[in-house]
Amino acid sequence: MFVDTGAWIAVAVARDEMHQAAATYAAELARRNLSLLTTNYVLSEAYTRIRYDDGHSRALAFDGIIQEMIRKRHLTVRWVNPAIHGAALEIFRKFSDHNFSVVDCASFVVARQKKVREVFGFDSDFVTMGFTLRPA
Repeated sequence: MFVDTGAWIAVAVARDEMHQAAATYAAELARRNLSLLTTNYVLSEAYTRIRYDDGHSRALAFDGIIQEMIRKRHLTVRWVNPAIHGAALEIFRKFSDHNFSVVDCASFVVARQKKVREVFGFDSDFVTMGFTLRPA
């Protein structure tokens, strides 16, 4: 399961409009002990948004949760290297008629490389690119 920025933010920020759905789904994923995947680009977006919306201490608390998930091997963070970034820019250029961000495009590349079909998030751009968005 790939985890997108919106899911991380919704889980971490209680006043986010998607918080309840995200928290419920995150608890279900934890019960199922599902392996999660994200990128450093996605986490960078999430840290920044959480910091802006809920403050520095909340962003640090979020980082503590992320580090614990990594330590317990519940989460893999794929670092976007030059090859992934280049492939992301190819998608970004090709789909100029869509509002994909470079972060979205890098997420598409990584998810495809890892043969992940489901995305925990709320960004319909993933559906456009053939992924299944969760929670449904």
